[in-house]
Amino acid sequence: MTSNAMRTALVVDDVMTVRESLAIALVSAGFQVTGAANGREALDHLARQDFDVLVTDMWMPEMDGLRLLKEIRGRKPNMRIFGVTGGGPRLTIEAMTSLAEVWGAEKVFLKPFDDDELIDAILKPKAA
Repeated sequence: MTSNAMRTALVVDDVMTVRESLAIALVSAGFQVTGAANGREALDHLARQDFDVLVTDMWMPEMDGLRLLKEIRGRKPNMRIFGVTGGGPRLTIEAMTSLAEVWGAEKVFLKPFDDDELIDAILKPKAA
């Protein structure tokens, strides 16, 4: 991220109120925010624009967060990615969190989470 340019974030969640809440928190932290309802929409945005940060839900229709992570990591290995999850039908929250971190998420936050904790993690420099 450059200090002169506005930082950009892509928020991916199938629940509009979650996207809106995260967008408000990120805008307050100085980000320009784009939203997507699932992984396929997110990939469309990523094909047209570079983002500094991606925040993605793990369970969504059409393309879930794990598949999105796998797709992105091959194309954008340096993008900062954070996951959010409330659990889902196929994996335990623990298993989902572990897989997300193996596939490139810096951290996964469990819903309901504190927006400030997520923003703090995003603003903290990436660990080497």
